[in-house]
Amino acid sequence: MNAGLRSFEIVPQGDYSLEQGANFIGAWHRAPSETGDPEGHLHLAFLTDGNWTPVGSCLRQDSRGHVLGTMYGDASQPAMVARQVERILSLDVDGRGWPEVGKRDPVVARLQRMFPGFRPVNWSDAYEAAAWCIISSRISMRQGQGVKERMSRELGHAIDVHGHVLWTFPSPDRLAHLEKFPGLFGRKVEYLNALGRAALAGEVDTETLRSMSRDESLKSLRRLPGIGEFGSQLVRLRALSAVDELPTHEPRLMGAIRSEYGLAHEPDQGKLEQLAEKWSPYRMWVCVCLRRTLESGAGMTHSRAAQ
Repeated sequence: MNAGLRSFEIVPQGDYSLEQGANFIGAWHRAPSETGDPEGHLHLAFLTDGNWTPVGSCLRQDSRGHVLGTMYGDASQPAMVARQVERILSLDVDGRGWPEVGKRDPVVARLQRMFPGFRPVNWSDAYEAAAWCIISSRISMRQGQGVKERMSRELGHAIDVHGHVLWTFPSPDRLAHLEKFPGLFGRKVEYLNALGRAALAGEVDTETLRSMSRDESLKSLRRLPGIGEFGSQLVRLRALSAVDELPTHEPRLMGAIRSEYGLAHEPDQGKLEQLAEKWSPYRMWVCVCLRRTLESGAGMTHSRAAQ
């Protein structure tokens, strides 16, 4: 890593396609990067772990498969930014065993051919994922995305990534003092206030939650007002990147499994666990690939470009 140039390099363990990850969240850019490279690249903007500093990055992949990143914003902690980018892109996971899952399960093999080199793009942190659970509750995903994007533009932080402006999600202090916002009804503002205070108190620290056991982290997340069983699982699977775990409250996943496996009925949890025995140690990755067959994108918004 070259801190002076605000640059870093990530070497994936196993096959990886940055373009597949970027397409998952609809954020692949074909315009030349700052280096003049005409190949595509990915822009991200997010709050750093711990101190909530707004930063951005331009990411591209070279001929060796290495991911090369340039950081924007406060460059005082480039190593922290690199580690967070690794987590967001699932590059902190050893993926060398992923092809073996396809050899054990022909459905997974077909998904791997459909999405070559794909790894799920995770939420930037547990705080933002929890906020999404609150914002999107009892409204459509499209409506929730609209509210979250407006909040980012109006209350978040703008980051200029070589001429491309992105907005981070609002920092916890802004949520803690939020009084109202269009599209938020019921107790959502109250829940977001509590989430902001919890984040400022260190109670939603992503790496701390990752260090806990599954039951401990889910219990801790469920203490947050407005975060129930479904929300706690979403945060654990897609922000804490619990790579070898399964959801228990995901009806759309069951529909995808029925379609891809040619089942007469949607499976129950027991059938899901039976099928998933062949998916270990990447059960969450398989679930995301299955969900991806139903709809384009991640089924959630991430800290990325808002043009």
